[in-house]
Parts: sequence; C-alpha cells; structure tokens
Amino acid sequence: MTSGRTSRGQRTITHRPVLWAIYTLLLLLSPVAGASAQTVLAKIPIPSSSNGELAANPALNLVYSASGLLSGGTLTVVDGHTLSVVTTISNSGGALNGIAVDLMNDNFWTTNLFGGQILTYSSANTEIFANTVGYCPDGTSFDCKRRRIWAGAQCGGGNDPLFVFDADTFALIAGPIGTGGVMGVIRANPVTGKLYVTEGSVSKEVNPTTFAVTTTSFGNVEGIDSVTNRLFAVQGNDLQVVNGANDSVVKTVSLSYTPGDMGVNNALGHVYLTNQAANAIEVRSEQGTLLGTFSLGAGNQPSQVAADPIRGRVYVSLVDGSGAWSIWAIEDLTSARSCLRPGGP
Repeated sequence: MTSGRTSRGQRTITHRPVLWAIYTLLLLLSPVAGASAQTVLAKIPIPSSSNGELAANPALNLVYSASGLLSGGTLTVVDGHTLSVVTTISNSGGALNGIAVDLMNDNFWTTNLFGGQILTYSSANTEIFANTVGYCPDGTSFDCKRRRIWAGAQCGGGNDPLFVFDADTFALIAGPIGTGGVMGVIRANPVTGKLYVTEGSVSKEVNPTTFAVTTTSFGNVEGIDSVTNRLFAVQGNDLQVVNGANDSVVKTVSLSYTPGDMGVNNALGHVYLTNQAANAIEVRSEQGTLLGTFSLGAGNQPSQVAADPIRGRVYVSLVDGSGAWSIWAIEDLTSARSCLRPGGP
C-alpha cells in the first residue's frame, strides 16, 4: 500500500516518483523563474535600401536607419513609442547614406552619395538644408560640445576627404581635409573634439583645431562613451578600451570574432558588440568584461547597433535567412538584478 504519510510523528514521506515529478517541474520552470538578459519588444521590417547605419534620438524616442557605405539608398524613421515605421525618406538619386542626430535641436544629417551633398533634415523629416561638396559623401558624425557635424566622402582618388560644418548655421568650417586613404566609418569624440577615421585596417584621428590627420596606435574606433571618455576599438579579433584623454590603450580583450559594429549605453556602462558569425550581440562592461549575450536566433545576422540609454534599449538592424531586413528593439535587462551595478539594485 502506498501512502504519503506515516503515523509515527506524522512525518511526511514523499516517494521517489513524486520527487522526480517535482524535480522535472522545477527544471521546466527554471527559465521562467530566472531573469532573462533581454526582452525583444518588437521586430520592425525595414527596406533593404535603408540598411547600413543606425542612430537613436532618445529625447524624441526615434530611431533612424540609413543606407551604408557606398550602397546608396533610403533612410527609414522608426517611432520608439509605437515601434513602427514613421516614414522612409528617399531622394531623386536614391542615394541617402549615413546618419547622425543633433540631440540639441533634433535635426538629423545624412548625405546624398551621388549628388555630392551633405543634407540636413528637421525632426519633421523635412529637408531644410543641402551643402554641395562634391565627391561621394557617405557618412556623418556629431560633436555635441562644439556643435559640429563631420562628414566623410569617397571618390577622392586615394585621398578621401572630410568636411566639418557648423550644426547651427550649416556653414562649412573646414574641408576638404585629405585623409590619405579610402574613407570608412567616422566617429567624433565630443570630449576632445577629435574625429576618428577608419581606413581599411588603419585607424586615424583628426585634430579639431588644426585638422591635421595622424595615424593612431590602436584599432578602428566603433564606439565612444562621452561620459567616461572611453573609446572602444577593434583590431583584428581584439576589443581595445582606449582612454580618450591621452589615446592610451587601457585594456585589450581577445575575442573569438571581429565585431562588425558597436554601440554604447553610457547610463548602464554597457558596450554592445555585433557577432555576425554567432547571430548574437555581446554585452560587455566598459572594462571589457562579458556581462551577457543576446541570442538573435539562427539565420538572423546583426549588422548595426544603437543604444537608447534613457529606456535601456538596444536597437539592432539585421537580415534574416530570406534576405529580409528588420530592426529589433531589445530591452537590456543584463544588469537589472546585478547588485552595485548601474541599472541594478
């Protein structure tokens, strides 16, 4: 006779089949009871012509996705409130490239690749100014302290130029500034005013006063925290943490992959690295410590990443196995239960 209780001391005895049932139930419930490092809030389809560069405006809760380096295309605006597309902007040449947001007045800057122009749009998604510079402009970056917009261009015959504009008057400050190579990604550091330029495997910096271009001693800068003045660079499969004050490498972390892009949440102190081979986003501290990994699922290859530090969100543009592009809005919960860390208890 099977009984769950004896008369001696009324002690409860749970038999082995019941124990195994409880154990199995706990295993099934453990992922639910535990803390997930991410919550995917939405997967927002975008045109393939808007893939390439990603930027967020946390003040207006908007996200911008523009065509990338020399691909020529459109610019899609996403509403962070509704997590849906507001509009997709194109021009007659179909060649909008790059995106930078002026968070002081909510203008955003892009380029007309084939028209040789640097374009300024208002927050109403209306073009308000066009600077014609020639060449093939393909990227922009914003310096909030000096109120400058930097723009890079190709078609410079091996000496691709940079241009600097006043973000308020739209006037040209300097340029063309020859860089001595083929233009790649550009990143402005508002703390020092320097611009970092990627030219293949060579990393260069531009002096904000003399506009002299020199080669750095570290890899290509893909992310900057203007609060801590830390640069995050990639050299091969190494992540380098660089002190922006003196350009010294303070930490090198060996990775098993080469990040395609990086984003920084300066409120949480998180750095997001795209791992295309693993279909994932790594979350690291600004000291390089691995905090977590956002798995995007098989066939979902990340391209660009941008952070909204106000809402603790990460926006990732990715392409799936069918070739369709989308922006994923992800809530970063990596530090939500981490004691004594920003964003934690």
